[in-house]
Amino acid sequence: MRKRTNRVEIKLNDAEYAHLNNLVQASNLSRESYLRMCLNGLVPKPSPSTELIETIGILRQIAESLSDISKSVYTQNGVDESIYVQNFELLQNQINEIMILIREPMELKLPMTQ
Repeated sequence: MRKRTNRVEIKLNDAEYAHLNNLVQASNLSRESYLRMCLNGLVPKPSPSTELIETIGILRQIAESLSDISKSVYTQNGVDESIYVQNFELLQNQINEIMILIREPMELKLPMTQ
């Protein structure tokens, strides 16, 4: 675990403080973690909505069902299991891509100074 011994104090007006707290709350991070990411040139994305999390849960259930179906089909020698496995893997990859996009921080773009 890193030791952080340096402390920085910053003064904000009420509007700035409220804005910071709104951003921190939306990201579901601690204030310190949020600011550290900003210092590293990253802007954390807001946490995904409950609906999106539920949708991902449903997609995962579908993936599990496909897996169960493929096992049943394989034991009954009814259909080529590779088709089901391929679709199962495709679905899992899609779920993983969604999760990466949700959690991937954005780059902080500072205005050009002259």
